Amino acid sequence: MPLQGALTDQNVCSCTKTGLFNVILTSYIRMAGGLQAPARTFEASNNQKRDDEMKKTYLAVAIAAAFAAQGVVHAQDYQMEAGLSYADFDQAGASDSAIGLDFTYHIETVSTDGRPLAEAAFLGRNSNVSANYITVDEADVDSFGLGIEYWFDDIYTSAEYTDFDGDAEYEVRLGYMLDDGFLVSLGLADGDEVVDSTISIAAKYVAEMGANFVNLEAEYAVTDDVNVINLSADYFFTREFSAGLRISESDIDGLDTEFGIGARYFFAPTMSVELEYTTQDEDDTIGLRVAARF
Repeated sequence: MPLQGALTDQNVCSCTKTGLFNVILTSYIRMAGGLQAPARTFEASNNQKRDDEMKKTYLAVAIAAAFAAQGVVHAQDYQMEAGLSYADFDQAGASDSAIGLDFTYHIETVSTDGRPLAEAAFLGRNSNVSANYITVDEADVDSFGLGIEYWFDDIYTSAEYTDFDGDAEYEVRLGYMLDDGFLVSLGLADGDEVVDSTISIAAKYVAEMGANFVNLEAEYAVTDDVNVINLSADYFFTREFSAGLRISESDIDGLDTEFGIGARYFFAPTMSVELEYTTQDEDDTIGLRVAARF
C-alpha cells in the first residue's frame, strides 16, 4: 500500500523525520495523504522513467562533486540559517515534486567551537524561531509553517503550527536534557483534519565517538491503534561531513518498512548541502537542500 494511502485511511499524523525531511518531505506526506493529493495520477512512460532516473543521478553526482571539491573548512559561529529545498517523488508510477524555503533565527549566537556543525545549535541549547513555505507541483497545494524551540536550562520546549491550504495542524513537545547531548521528550500532534491526535516519545543523543561524533535518534508514536517507530543514525566523519541511515516501521497492514539514507556536508564555514533518499514499497523520494548561515 502506498504511504499516502495508508496515512489517509488510518488518519495518521506523520512523525518527525530528520534533516531535510523536517522541512519539506514530512509536509509532502501530510499534504499528499491528508488532502488526497496528488490531484492527477498518471502512468509514467518509459521516457519519463528514464528522465526521473537521470534527475536522481544528477543529484547524486552533484553531491559527490561537492564533497570532493573542498577540503577541511574552518567553523564559524552564526545566528541565522536559510535553506532552499527540492524534492522529487515517484509513487507507484506517478511522480511529483516540491520546492521549499525555510528560515531559522537563533535568539543568541550559536557557537560551533569543537562541535559538529550540523548539531551545534542542539548541543548549545540555542533557542530559536523558524518559518517555512512549501509548494507541491502536481498536487497543487501549499503549506506555511511557524515554529519555536525554547530552552529553560535543561528543559526543552517546542511548538509548531502549519497551515495546509487552510487546514491547520500543530505539534507541541516537552523534553529534558538528561546529560550533555542526550535529550528525551514527549510530543502531542493534532489538527483540523486529523481524526485522532498523535502522542509520541522521542530521544536524541549526540556524543563523541573516538575523534569524531555520532547522532542517534529514535521516536515511538501512537495514533489510535496505529504504532510507528522511527530510527536514524548519523556518523560524523569530520565536523563538516555526516552520513547515516533512516528506518521507519509501522503496524499498518500491507505497508513495508521504509528505508533511507542521508548526508550533509559543509563545503564552506557557513554553506552546506544536504541529500536524503527514502524508499518504501514502490515509492521513492529524493531531496536536496542547500543552506547558508549568517
